[in-house]
Amino acid sequence: MIPVALVEVAVDDPVVQRMRQAMGEEMAALYGRPRHASPAEDIDPGSVVVTLLARQGDLPVGTGALRRLGPDLEVKRMYVPPAGRGRGLGRLLLENLEERARHAGAPRLLLHTGSRQESALALYRASGYTEVPVFEPYLSVPDSVCFAKHLAADRAP
Repeated sequence: MIPVALVEVAVDDPVVQRMRQAMGEEMAALYGRPRHASPAEDIDPGSVVVTLLARQGDLPVGTGALRRLGPDLEVKRMYVPPAGRGRGLGRLLLENLEERARHAGAPRLLLHTGSRQESALALYRASGYTEVPVFEPYLSVPDSVCFAKHLAADRAP
């Protein structure tokens, strides 16, 4: 099996943009509303700390980003296409984003997902995230579920 490589790319990388489009279409079908039904789903490119692209050879198999949200960092647009699911790619992306957040000195890592994304909910819970009250900018987004993970106590030496 070809190993998976995680590479940093620009927030507007065309491959990442296509993956985000596919994610938007999948979420629109899952939740029955158009992509970007809420302005909260937009990302200010200036707030993005890092964007990762997971590749297996030449094939893009996942993406995720970190953005500043106050003193914390937030996982944004983490996505593994359906054909790549069940192989640990989401966990690989999440662990790498956590390590980058620790290195950046973030006290917490936050994330937002939806109540119908059962695999994502299971991954976050299994990875030590605790459900927290829905926070801005997601208060007006239906089906929101938010999580946090404190990183300070989890910091590598």
